[in-house]
This record gives sequence, C-alpha cells and structure tokens, in this order.
Amino acid sequence: MDSSITDIVKRIIDSAGAEIDISTTEGRAIRLRCIYKESLAPNFFLVFPPKHLPSNIDTSRLCPISIKGEKVSLTLTAKIETINGDRTLELTAKKSVDPATLREYFRVDIKMPITVIYEPGPGEDRSHYWNLQGETLDLSGSGVLAILPAQPKNNHRLKIEITLKYTNISIDCAAHIIRSKRLRRGRYQVAFHFDYVSSKHRDSIISDCLKEQRLQLRERIQTAD
Repeated sequence: MDSSITDIVKRIIDSAGAEIDISTTEGRAIRLRCIYKESLAPNFFLVFPPKHLPSNIDTSRLCPISIKGEKVSLTLTAKIETINGDRTLELTAKKSVDPATLREYFRVDIKMPITVIYEPGPGEDRSHYWNLQGETLDLSGSGVLAILPAQPKNNHRLKIEITLKYTNISIDCAAHIIRSKRLRRGRYQVAFHFDYVSSKHRDSIISDCLKEQRLQLRERIQTAD
C-alpha cells in the first residue's frame, strides 16, 4: 500500500461529511451522503442514514468518494471491504484522485428550470404520460437534485430537460430517481442520476457548473472584504 494514501487518510477529520457513488449488481450507480469515521488507515468507515444502503451492492468495484474538508473536498477511490449491517461500510482507500478525472462527479449549487418527463413505452397506455416543471438545487455531470411541485409517478425511464444558466443551451438526458423526500406545501426534493447524457451536453453542464463556482467564489471574497 502506498504510504502517501495512508497519510492522506490519517489527516481526514473524523465525522466529516462525505458522498460516495456505489455501484449495484444491476450496473446502476447510486450517490449517497454519509459520515466519515476513522479506522486504522488506510481503512475507514462510512456511516449512512437508516435504510439508505441498497441491498445489492457490487463490492468488486471501486467507489469514488468525496470527503468535505474545511476549505476543499478530498476525492479518492476506495474498495468496500465489509458491509456492517444496514448503515455502515468499511473501506480501504486505494488512491487519491486528480479532480480532472472526476469531471462527471463535480457538483455545484445552482438554480435553473428543469422539466421531468415520463413517456409511456410501446404497449403502455398513452394516458400515463406526465411531466413536472421545477427548479434545480445542485447539478453535476452525473446527476441533479431538484425541487418539484409533486411526487413523480415513475422512478425509471425518465427524460430530463434543463436550460443551462450561462450558455442558455437546452440539454436533455435519460435518468432515474435515486431518492425522494417530501417537503412542506406538497413539494418534493428529488435526486436523479443520469443514465445517459451525450458528451457534448455533459461538457456543457460542467462548463456551467465551473462558471457558477467561480461566481460564488468571487461573491464570497467580496463579502469577506
């Protein structure tokens, strides 16, 4: 084991917030929020809210993880060693990751209009068609978190349309829901994972995210001054 990754893990603050992308045995990627807990480096634990871990985790695949620091987030890949009950994973860090290789996982808080559409497939009743218009909360090249005015009636085979804030490009992609939470006044906070998005549209998403991040950074600096 490379001593550098061991040293990196030792410097991570216990109970830091984190996000992990877990692969299932069906080939789906699920992003979950969790809490980092210390172990014997380069091993560590991730603790999840109750009933959030899927039952069909593919432990043979490495998982990208983002751990939030005081100023910047650390990204690394790790192997799942043990599944402890329904809330805890024990992992071994394999390497820290150059952020350039994690473009599709880069995420930023950004508000833009979003439309979620379900189109019935062959043999389905066309009356099952629906669409919901809402607003994004955060966005990355691999998914989006949004506020919608009602609960989606389907979780899979969804089409998402977003008009990007800076480039004004309208992008569309195929997606599925990974989690949903009811809010006040009948609204829902829904997280989507992109099943397919073209390389051109993914690059446009990341370009908008980078522009928004730079704007937020400038605003924070001006506020501090």
